[in-house]
Amino acid sequence: MTERDRKLAVIISLLATTSVALNMFVFQNTTGKGAAIETGGIAQRTAWVDGPGIALGPTSPGPGAPPQPAEGVPPPGPLTESDVSSNKAELTKGVQRELNNINYEPGPADGVLGLVTRAAIFAYEYDNGLVLTGQPSDQLLSQLILGSSSLQQSSARPGKTMTPDGESLVRTVKQQLSVLGYQVGVPGAALTPEFARAIREFETDQKLKISGRISGPMESRLLRLQSEPKARREAVAKATKH
Repeated sequence: MTERDRKLAVIISLLATTSVALNMFVFQNTTGKGAAIETGGIAQRTAWVDGPGIALGPTSPGPGAPPQPAEGVPPPGPLTESDVSSNKAELTKGVQRELNNINYEPGPADGVLGLVTRAAIFAYEYDNGLVLTGQPSDQLLSQLILGSSSLQQSSARPGKTMTPDGESLVRTVKQQLSVLGYQVGVPGAALTPEFARAIREFETDQKLKISGRISGPMESRLLRLQSEPKARREAVAKATKH
């Protein structure tokens, strides 16, 4: 190798070394800046948020989230059968009290939903053109107290449209009258003219106010006749004269 070739090799080696060193310097500077951007800011913000003297309270639930129970208070559980029965008894008692105030005679306000109370409710619904249920409800109690509610009006057949509970009561009364010898017409829950006539005949025989529809006083008298054999025989005798 000549002197010229040796000098050329040394120059090439120096250039290569300088290039590698320059690339490494630039790469290290770039990496250091990126690390500062990606981690430095986060570390500082974390220290600001979680640092001493600052306590983060509970976050509020977003819109539409279900309400959270207060701390230390267990969430309400489902209503038990006893709770439901107690609520219905209180509702029945309120309806009985209000019906007594307007002379529908559902019996004592004891919270017991017997046939007399059901018949009194039925009579009130019939007189006011409501759907016939013979059952207490919050809407019924509201109407009795305030004079208005969301009770469904029976516009197609005022005082004639019935729920299954109402139909069950009609069938029961028809059976009671039939046992006493009154002609109630076709069986079933239909409020027929024959059924109304049988009620009027029974009311006349028992010296009750004539209404021609199921009522609390009428049902009370029917139950009394069922429990008294002699009175029942006399009622049957009167019915056979019609």
